[in-house]
Amino acid sequence: MARNGFFTGLDIGTSSVKVLVAEYIENQMNVIGVSNVKSAGVKDGIIVNIDVAAGAIKKAIAQAEEKAGIRIDKVNVGLPANLLQIEPTQGMIPVTTNSQEITDQDVENVVKSALTKSMTPEREVISFIPEEFVVDGFKGIKDPRGMMGIRLEMRGLLYTGPRTILHNLRKTVERAGIQVENIIISPLALTRSVLNEGEKEFGATVIDLGGGQTTVAVMRGQELQYTNIYQEGGDYITRDISKVLTTSQSIAENLKFNYGIAYPQEASEKEKFTVEVIGENSPIEVTERYLSEVISARLRQIFARVKQDLERTRALDLPGGIVLVGGGAILPGITELAQEVFGVNTKLYIPNQIGIRNPAFAQVISLVEYVGSLDEVEKIAQLAVNGEASLRQRPVDVPVELPRVRPAVQPAPSDLVTELNTEVAEEKNYVTYDEEVAEELNQEPKTKLTDRIRGLFGSMFE
Repeated sequence: MARNGFFTGLDIGTSSVKVLVAEYIENQMNVIGVSNVKSAGVKDGIIVNIDVAAGAIKKAIAQAEEKAGIRIDKVNVGLPANLLQIEPTQGMIPVTTNSQEITDQDVENVVKSALTKSMTPEREVISFIPEEFVVDGFKGIKDPRGMMGIRLEMRGLLYTGPRTILHNLRKTVERAGIQVENIIISPLALTRSVLNEGEKEFGATVIDLGGGQTTVAVMRGQELQYTNIYQEGGDYITRDISKVLTTSQSIAENLKFNYGIAYPQEASEKEKFTVEVIGENSPIEVTERYLSEVISARLRQIFARVKQDLERTRALDLPGGIVLVGGGAILPGITELAQEVFGVNTKLYIPNQIGIRNPAFAQVISLVEYVGSLDEVEKIAQLAVNGEASLRQRPVDVPVELPRVRPAVQPAPSDLVTELNTEVAEEKNYVTYDEEVAEELNQEPKTKLTDRIRGLFGSMFE
């Protein structure tokens, strides 16, 4: 159940830093301030320069404060899926109260007992999601508070990440003059936000097309079961356009958003526009179809790489299909291209919040929705994680590692991508604790193509 109050989300991306301030009133989220500034000090979703990144965050915070009319002193910041591990764990305690009635303290204590699970010294607990409580052998309990019992058990999912990345994230936000209220697993928040109840239960895949990377997350049975990062995104499309047309990055970016179409079959061979070319005295003419071919070549390569991993994990069998979000998803024809490559039902997610109906804001919106909708038990669990630094960073002698997702074999790229792909960054993968996707969830794909949407996203706001 959502809480009343103000919540601020901070999304630190490779290309941009977004801040969103929202007020929850009777389970209704009302956005009162949002900002979007150019990112700095971030590479492949990871902070590489604390001072520079803190400067960009500070600027974004200031803009959001001005629009919201309130002072921001703490934020809920998203953590990308880089080197994320997910594993099941459980805890058990005796109920110590005289009345043997289970209290908030008992719930906190059983969470702390679960946090003592062995992990390597370089890793830290980010979040813990309770799934089930067991009171004196009675299973399937979601909230045991107020019940009577002698023994309280709990099972849930433990999310861990590299201590270095988490330290740098906290340090950067604090350097910007604000406190970290919660660190939230970005793909977990995103899947909870953009998928409907049926998709969360029976399974669906969310693909977030960011500027510097593409993130894939699979949810089934209300659980995040697989996530992976590919170090290619919308910025790579801009670079391709710049190299092919021998023009500046800024011009290439404008061409992408003003004339770009992801699906060449929808582009015109007659419609032309002029482009200033480096080394030429006069602009050249380029057709809409030619620009679309350049854009499509890179997108096809990204989708083909994603498809290989989704086929291996059998996520393409899930009935929910694929949901596209992110700044790269605003290109007209993106759903048609994705549906052709993946061969499953594909749709574009557009937030319904007034003023920010743009898939580029789906991530930062999901952070606020996630923390605003935490129930009482989840809040207690998160407070236990945040307040137990010694448990979150507990070293052990014997390391426990989960199987990593290994890089997929690259598909044969098109001629355009072959020429341009010399500087594609090394892919960073991770993780699942449960990659078995049930065959019985298959269903016949449905065709639902999204109309061209350039007019909708002509600007950031309505």
